[in-house]
Amino acid sequence: MIGSLRGRVLDIAPPWVLIEVQGIGYRVCVSSNTLAGMRVNEEVFVYIHDVVREDARDLFGFTALEDLRLFERMISISGVGPKVALAMSSIGSADTLKRAIMSGDLTTLTSAPGVGKKIAQKIILELKGQIVDTDGTTGPDREAIDALVSLGYSATQARDALKSVSADIADISDRVREALRMLGK
Repeated sequence: MIGSLRGRVLDIAPPWVLIEVQGIGYRVCVSSNTLAGMRVNEEVFVYIHDVVREDARDLFGFTALEDLRLFERMISISGVGPKVALAMSSIGSADTLKRAIMSGDLTTLTSAPGVGKKIAQKIILELKGQIVDTDGTTGPDREAIDALVSLGYSATQARDALKSVSADIADISDRVREALRMLGK
């Protein structure tokens, strides 16, 4: 599996960009936001989601790791494929998309090409409790919230539990362990 590429842009043909890495050209599908920042003959670095199917192999590229992670969460939803998730990524940054999901903003979500009301509602329903709201949480608490969310707790539950954890506990794993104790009560 390909995880990232660093190379020179040979050609841009929306939604694809051709990136040459050590003599090999990779055709990578990118969102319009990512594409806007690329120029022919410039060096780029993209995180890759590699989709291998029986009849095709597609590479989806993102300049920010957070955009890739949100894309991967979206395609884990039944009925949301890589092309729809990439169209959703064209709305804006991962933070913009997360805010739209957390607030249930159907207008913003359906502004992506090929995304109807039904798919947008499904994405909101599936991800609203899983994604961390962009409330300024950074550093260890952000990582701790992500860890608790991956264990099945909502972002709100994780945030509330971490508020109860003593600020003296700095290690992320210790903060998560303590938050789990709070959640278990």
